[in-house]
Amino acid sequence: MGENGYAITTENLTMRFGRKRALDGVNARIPRGSIYGLLGPNGAGKTTFVRVLLNLITPTKGTAVVLGYDVRKQPVEIRKRVGHVAALQPLWEWMTVREFAGLMEGCYPRWDNEPVRKIISGVGIEWKDKLQTLSRGQRALVALAVAIGHQPDLLLLDEALTGLDPIARREVLRNIIDAMHEEGRTVFITGQDIPDMERIIDHVGFLVGGHMMVESPLDDLKARVKRIRVDHPPEAAVEAPASALNVVRHPRETQFTVQDYTPALLQSYSAVGMRAEAMDLTLEDMFIDLAQSKLKAEGK
Repeated sequence: MGENGYAITTENLTMRFGRKRALDGVNARIPRGSIYGLLGPNGAGKTTFVRVLLNLITPTKGTAVVLGYDVRKQPVEIRKRVGHVAALQPLWEWMTVREFAGLMEGCYPRWDNEPVRKIISGVGIEWKDKLQTLSRGQRALVALAVAIGHQPDLLLLDEALTGLDPIARREVLRNIIDAMHEEGRTVFITGQDIPDMERIIDHVGFLVGGHMMVESPLDDLKARVKRIRVDHPPEAAVEAPASALNVVRHPRETQFTVQDYTPALLQSYSAVGMRAEAMDLTLEDMFIDLAQSKLKAEGK
């Protein structure tokens, strides 16, 4: 299932709200079976992107295909095969956990209570518990567990890990995301807790101001985006590449970020008295450097 090996594809996806472009010509390719993280600041368009995929809003322009289905023409087929959890998703709090799971079971022909029970019991929640008696994090965990009851081929988690305590988050990662990934199903996560996401995703997209700045396998991105440090005499003129980001100059040291690192770049600084090295960046550092360059270019 999927189009040419992709769980999600979009072409020139654009969404306007009045004069504001929440999405501006987004082209995305999200591989089937991946754990994909879409990162971006508040207002970047992440939730708008998810809402378009679920046909909750109609894009101004462009196309989106989910699991091989056109979101405009085949939304029912998509919803049968997609699990979705949003941040602070409201639940019917007068229900018990069992009643809520039963309600969702009645909506889908394909259902398996076992993984739902496993996740819920793993953090001390019982089927008889009223949702209103659970903490915010526990209610989020129930919503996450029930979202996989119909064995979705794609799980959309829109800021859904926000607010979970470390134990609950670990339970989600181990029992939900890992299980989905091992079975070749796709997990799509939006969020701002970049260090947490870095530990679990294998593909990443950077969405800034409605633009998809970067989309790449995580390992490839880490190999390409590096921080370069050049040690040099005080009088030396060190020229950073024209495309360098976040250039910082000190009397004896110059640092900058490059998006297309090669060993040859270091060799170009091998003049007498100079020494250059490439430093790995965290995903958070890469995102900040790239996002700031984008916002600076737009005068924001």
